[in-house]
This record gives sequence, structure tokens and C-alpha cells, in this order.
Amino acid sequence: MIKRLLSVACLLCGIALAVPLATNANAVVVTIGLQEAGVNGGAVTQVATGTGVAGVLGLSYGSFTVNNVSGTSFGQQVINGNSFNATTTGGTLAVFITASDLTLPTGAFFSSFTNQILEGGVTSVQLLTFYNSDNAIFGTATPLGSMSFNSIGSGVQTSFLNSGAGPYSVTEEYIITSTGSGDASSTIVVSVPESSTWAMMILGFAGVGFMAYRRRGQPSLRLV
Repeated sequence: MIKRLLSVACLLCGIALAVPLATNANAVVVTIGLQEAGVNGGAVTQVATGTGVAGVLGLSYGSFTVNNVSGTSFGQQVINGNSFNATTTGGTLAVFITASDLTLPTGAFFSSFTNQILEGGVTSVQLLTFYNSDNAIFGTATPLGSMSFNSIGSGVQTSFLNSGAGPYSVTEEYIITSTGSGDASSTIVVSVPESSTWAMMILGFAGVGFMAYRRRGQPSLRLV
């Protein structure tokens, strides 16, 4: 019985998630920036921008000789960022990937953090996500989630926040710290479910809870 109830809930959630993907394809601007002390006066340097996708390959910046960075927006619901960074001398680099002009109302943001590579002198990688109600590029106004890695690993965090109709932006930040020659590769995925999705998910799980409650309250039939 419980398995059937869970199946119903999963079906409702699947329908709720599938509908917005087909209906929300508004243009999102993706912008990439790099920052390191002593470079460009310490300010963030914009290195790439595009509609829906942006990236750089093999870019040298400060003490990091190779920077392969990409950001992709799948409609308005998924922002996928990837950053590979290598240094021969060591240093601390901040990588920013911003998706701006988001207009999908939501009540929560899911931040998925993964560190796939951490080698040589790289001592840590910190991954962070931010919401910006003013649609700022490289903005860090409202934290959504963060995780620090000193080895391979992953994790997911949820931040309940009412975005309103926007436009607003979401920024991913990667902070790579190295004491010598080394490299790191990390991924951040931010999922933005629209408000109606949350309503259907809540309705589905509430229905499952009510049915389970009624099931427990019914007398069981026993054959003697």
C-alpha cells in the first residue's frame, strides 16, 4: 500500500516538473567572470557572456594558467556551471557564473555541488550560490548554499526563498585555493522550480499523508 502511495506522489511530482520545462524558454543571459588579488585591481574581470550559454577555454588569468569555464541555462529552470582551473605557482582564484534576467517565480532553489578533481597543491575548493533580487551580474547579495571540499565529493542544499516575478539573477562562485602546482574541477547546478511545481508537489505529498493516516485509522480484518 505504501509503495503505491509513493508511486502516486512521484507521478504527481514528475508531472509538475515536466510541464514547466516545456513552457518556460525565456532568454537568460549567462556571464562569466574571474577574480584574483593583484589582477585588474582586484575587481572581477568579465571574460565571456552569451544568451543561454557562455564559456572560455584555455584562458590564462593571474596565477592560473588554464581556465576552462562554462555556464549553461536550460530554459529558466536549470543553471549548470563547470569550472576547471590549473596553476603552476599557486594562488587563490574566484570564478563567477551568473544567470541573469530570470523571471520564473519560485519559492525555493536547489543547489547541487560537486568536486570531481582536486590534485597537487590545490588545498581546497569552496562552492557557493547566491540570489540577487536586483538582477546583478556577479552579485552575492543573498546566499543560497555553500560547500567546501578538500577532496572529491558532492552535496545538495535547498534554500526556501520567494523570488517574485523578477527579473532576478543567480550567481555561482568557485573559490580555488592552491599552495603550488595543481588543478581542480567542479560543477554547480542550480535548479529553479516554479511556484506551481511546488504547489503540485506539496499537494501530492499531502495527499499521500492523508491516505496513509486514513489507512492507519481503519480496523484491520483478521481471520481466526
